[in-house]
Amino acid sequence: MSGYSSDRFPDLSAEDRDEYTCSICQEIFNTPVTTTCCLQTFCEHCINEWLKKNTTCPYDRKPLTRDQLSRAPRVMVNTLGRFKIQCDYWENGCHDLIKLEDLPHHTANCRYNDVKCNKCQCEQTPGHDCIAALLELNSKLLAENEMLKIANLSLKNDHDHSSDSVLAIQYKVDNHQHL
Repeated sequence: MSGYSSDRFPDLSAEDRDEYTCSICQEIFNTPVTTTCCLQTFCEHCINEWLKKNTTCPYDRKPLTRDQLSRAPRVMVNTLGRFKIQCDYWENGCHDLIKLEDLPHHTANCRYNDVKCNKCQCEQTPGHDCIAALLELNSKLLAENEMLKIANLSLKNDHDHSSDSVLAIQYKVDNHQHL
């Protein structure tokens, strides 16, 4: 995965944004690694993707291989870990700001995490069975459809009754005006 969108770090200063931004993806570092040739830091995913197509460093253009990458300095990783980031499920309603180092644990346990089955899009639970889940959903939808048919018929009857009442009132008004 490339870096984290800088928009997810509302408290991050402009200086920190500049200092902790990957020059490949232009996002905040995700799993930062440093080159031995020029000591530049990139997201691990970004530099690995770069090196699949190139044999030079994207910064100084010197020869570079994966063997010449090392984990970013501990101070950088620790500082990144303390940055507050919006939960992955911000759009689902979780408005927690979490330390980046705590994000994986929070994401796995977030009450807004709507884990869905890739096949049937039903909520995934231990021992999930797509056919059983879809049969249950089908039964619920059939019952809901029957309830809606009944409600629709009732509304139609109410409408017809109201229309008859309006016609009767209109008839009385018309006859009253002729008197």
